[in-house]
Amino acid sequence: MDNSSSLNKNSVGTGGLVFQAMGQLSPIGIFGGSILGAAAFALGATPLSFIIGLLASLLAGNSIYQYSKKMASARGYYGYIGDGLGMSAGSLAAFLYILYEFANLLFILSYYVLTFSPTLGFVSGLSIPDYYSYLYIILISIPAFYVVYRGIKLSYKSQIVANMIQIIFVITISIAIIVFSPKIGLLPFTAYHVGIKGVFLGFITGSYLSFAGFGSIVPLGEEARAGRKSIGKAVLYIILIMGAIYLLGSYAMVAGWGINAMASFSNSIYPGFIIVGKFGHLPTDIFFILNFFVVYPLFVTMGTALSRNLYAMAKDNMLPHGLSAIHNTNRSPHVALGYILVIFTGLSLVSSIIFFYAEKGFFNGFFDDFLFFAAVSTITTLVIHVMVNFSLYSKFRKEREYSAVKVSTHVLLPTISTIIIVLAIYYSVVSLTFPIAYGPIIILTYGIIALAYIFIKKKDILKIHIKEDLYE
Repeated sequence: MDNSSSLNKNSVGTGGLVFQAMGQLSPIGIFGGSILGAAAFALGATPLSFIIGLLASLLAGNSIYQYSKKMASARGYYGYIGDGLGMSAGSLAAFLYILYEFANLLFILSYYVLTFSPTLGFVSGLSIPDYYSYLYIILISIPAFYVVYRGIKLSYKSQIVANMIQIIFVITISIAIIVFSPKIGLLPFTAYHVGIKGVFLGFITGSYLSFAGFGSIVPLGEEARAGRKSIGKAVLYIILIMGAIYLLGSYAMVAGWGINAMASFSNSIYPGFIIVGKFGHLPTDIFFILNFFVVYPLFVTMGTALSRNLYAMAKDNMLPHGLSAIHNTNRSPHVALGYILVIFTGLSLVSSIIFFYAEKGFFNGFFDDFLFFAAVSTITTLVIHVMVNFSLYSKFRKEREYSAVKVSTHVLLPTISTIIIVLAIYYSVVSLTFPIAYGPIIILTYGIIALAYIFIKKKDILKIHIKEDLYE
């Protein structure tokens, strides 16, 4: 292989991959967006919903783990799916992954534009103009995308620093909240006042989706050391680590808010600040800085994963070959990143204007903007995970190895995962209201256009050899 057209091989080990993925799961998020959806339904039983979310995520992670042992490349998910279901399905997954990551970037942008000015006003006691949110998101985006441009080494090293600081704060403040709050014992681990249905809805609408992003390191297979070993291990480690953090943080939030007052928890856009604020100005100020700096690791992880996906698609002639260009010094797909920046900027401007005027105001506009792209992101990633599960089924049939372990890891666990994901998609779709309900329509339309494009490029796509991914 021509090294001048390759990414920086053997650049990141298992530990670096864990922190790279952690950038998208966001430890500090358990005090804000990560918990709001779950708490809206599970109320005092929110920690129980996060335990269920952890178990369901491990089931989904199993499919990645099994496939990662067979192949590792920048193709990521679409390499897995192409191997098991053929490259027509793999190509569709590649285009769906593009939609997923752009929707991710846009819903993160919308959420933090929505919350920055009001939260700064809450913390400072001042009236903060809305345009401060725009300035903040521009300033935080610049270093994030610059780090993606500089390559994977700077990316994962900066993620280690950013996420270790978050972890230390979350653990410290969570313990303090639990110690100084009324004792609630094991009640949060029961279906307290909400029943099994409430816990399940909390799991579907919040806790399960909080783990979304653990697969963001799958497209780093070409840059990982011993990728067929490290990718799968890192996926399982990140699920377990974040599961423990989410469990501790959610328990602290329930204890701090009051287990019998959780009905009002999700009505606030900054419940974490209300609880942390009880400990004085210094913890609140630290929390504010960490909470809004988190856009940096989020954008770094998403930008890195998406740029590798585009790079791989271009090398496979699914996209213009120029997108596969690699920076001579940084060994990053800088041309693909440039296109990402242009498209992301254009989409953010267009969507912001549409929602701002459609909903006649800043708060309602960006709130619906956030919900719309969150729905698109959620449904798309769930569809991709179902495709990976079916690809694993197909691989099982081809290999014809019928040991108990193989049946469990390649059939039973993926089947349970698929059932959970289908339920998650169902509840995600049926709970949508206007204009967020347009999300599934957008995904379907995009999918049809992608399939038409794949049909046109069929000759090139059928020439793709997934077995090239099998290397050490």
